[in-house]
Amino acid sequence: MITPAAASGSPQKSEDEFQFLADFIPQLVWITDPSGFHTYFNQRWIDYTGYTLADSVGPDMWNNLLHPDDRAHARQVWGHSLATGDDYEIEYRFKGRDGDYRWFLGQALPRRNAEGAIVTWFGTCTDIHDQKLANEKMAERESEFTTLADNVAQLSWMARPDGHLYWYNKGWYDYTGTDFAEMEGWGWEKVHHPDYIKQVVAFVSQAWQKGEAWELTFPLRRYDGEYNWFLTRAVPVHDEQGQLVRWLGTNTDVTEMRQLQEQLQNSYNDLEAKVTFRNLELEHEVQRLRKQLGAQ
Repeated sequence: MITPAAASGSPQKSEDEFQFLADFIPQLVWITDPSGFHTYFNQRWIDYTGYTLADSVGPDMWNNLLHPDDRAHARQVWGHSLATGDDYEIEYRFKGRDGDYRWFLGQALPRRNAEGAIVTWFGTCTDIHDQKLANEKMAERESEFTTLADNVAQLSWMARPDGHLYWYNKGWYDYTGTDFAEMEGWGWEKVHHPDYIKQVVAFVSQAWQKGEAWELTFPLRRYDGEYNWFLTRAVPVHDEQGQLVRWLGTNTDVTEMRQLQEQLQNSYNDLEAKVTFRNLELEHEVQRLRKQLGAQ
């Protein structure tokens, strides 16, 4: 077994202290010579893999414990470190004595002599299985959220508590013809109609400070330069302590609805005018008839 040189005390004491430390830390610990030949594994390695020290030593045994899908990549990364002396780091799945695979973060650093030549590699395998699964689950939820957000009819966005927008859905980019670099923060002002932008900025600036749900209707410029009217709604999201953490917003195209409302209003106005005019005609006709009857 290779152990660090003793700083003080007897070599046996130093070796015992190293052995205690190596078996105490939660990682699987291993040591190789400059060629990658494994010369040492700690007790946690033995407990996890079920391999004895005699079974574990060698240049390539560890690769047989890896998930078949991870072996080629692990060989490549480890081979690169052995050839170049670069630090080693990789994520892979190791098989335990129960036959199940768990995700580990493998890391190794070289120890060099006074001339700079590598004399030993010290490595660890840190169990990251639960974290990995949690990250994968989170990534899956994010993917599902993105898929949902990109397929709703509304333009959607998220902002920090101060109103700094940091996310838009695909619909926003498709409609405006912009990208995130243009829209981050307060970049959304670029796609607002110049006749309305001042009142919109004044309104939302106060809304961010109040921290209450709000809505406002205004026109947004389309990728081709035309403007459509949108009903914008924003709701605050709070954490368990009641602190505002983000805003969720949607822009719903209400152009057709406004046009229909205008048409209905115009039709109503026309009808009202016709009714008024007809009433006047009837009134005149009544007066004319009265005059005729009075003359008789």
